[in-house]
Amino acid sequence: KPRDPNNIGAALRAMANFGFCDLAVVDPYAPTWREARSAVGVEALLRRARAVSLDDALAGATLVLGASDGRRRLRRPLLDLPGIDAFLRKNLPSRGRLAGLFGCEKTGLTKEHLGHCHALVRIPTVPELPSMNLGQAVALTAYELSRGFPAQVRKPGLPAAPAEQTEALVREFLRAFAALGYMPGVPEKAKARRVRDALKRMRPCRKDAGLLLAVMRRVRANNLI
Repeated sequence: KPRDPNNIGAALRAMANFGFCDLAVVDPYAPTWREARSAVGVEALLRRARAVSLDDALAGATLVLGASDGRRRLRRPLLDLPGIDAFLRKNLPSRGRLAGLFGCEKTGLTKEHLGHCHALVRIPTVPELPSMNLGQAVALTAYELSRGFPAQVRKPGLPAAPAEQTEALVREFLRAFAALGYMPGVPEKAKARRVRDALKRMRPCRKDAGLLLAVMRRVRANNLI
């Protein structure tokens, strides 16, 4: 039950930064959890978040990795975070689900928690300071996982312009070309192909294409060309 909402908020932001969207919070400390939910940029993640028991949190996971500072002697493989992708490629089924389990900064994961883990992951630090706070640990782990398994990370982006919007832009460009006397003697089909190819290379999103289309229509409606 971490008590520092700033660290929890940092952990939430780290998950969002690297495209992870499935969050389960086990028996959270209510006041801290309420405050952490105000972290900026994690709204979509929190809409899916679940406050559940440990068993429910790990339901459906085929491989569970627990965060550890490496000081406990346990009958579990202890992996350094860099290069963890080699272990995952060998032990995580192609359609399997990976769960990462993190404890609080002071006590880490309990024996009960560790009993659910197939392996433990250690972030190499200097021996004098073997543990890290929650936000830092989640950020580094999320980065390493997204780097090793980029196909499993959702890539942010705006929706591309649909075909009908692209064709509307092509028509507006052709009207502008005619009004300006641009590319005289070039067949209309060839002009349309040039514009269409250019738009494909630029790959405008729906919002940008809509803006361009609105401006061109306004210019035409006001007889500016």
